[in-house]
Amino acid sequence: MSDGQAALLLRAVTTLLPRFTYRFGDEVALHKGMAQVMTEAGLEFEHERVAGPKDRFDFYLPPGIVIEAKVKGSLSPALAQCDRYAARDDVLAVVLVTTRQWGRTRALKADAALHGKPFRIVTLRGASF
Repeated sequence: MSDGQAALLLRAVTTLLPRFTYRFGDEVALHKGMAQVMTEAGLEFEHERVAGPKDRFDFYLPPGIVIEAKVKGSLSPALAQCDRYAARDDVLAVVLVTTRQWGRTRALKADAALHGKPFRIVTLRGASF
């Protein structure tokens, strides 16, 4: 896959996932919903890919897009985890998906990068009942 194709896949993921409302009580249930959305969209991915002794990607989309989902916690540890993933040679881009209020930050530029690789924050809506 070329860099252009990877960029298109990144754009597809970051526009697809927030189009839906997710019903979940924990991160496992959110993962199920995200997996269903990506499966129905025909996206190839691995769920819970073990990438080393310290790293387990929530979702890995070949050729190297990592999606990390957070329903709890603060921004700082989430960013540290994403930064660690972006430093890896097998990662081309990182997407942080969250339902947390901090995910709505406007401080992040549209072309943000970690270690020279695209980094995006996507905020999802949870069901309100």
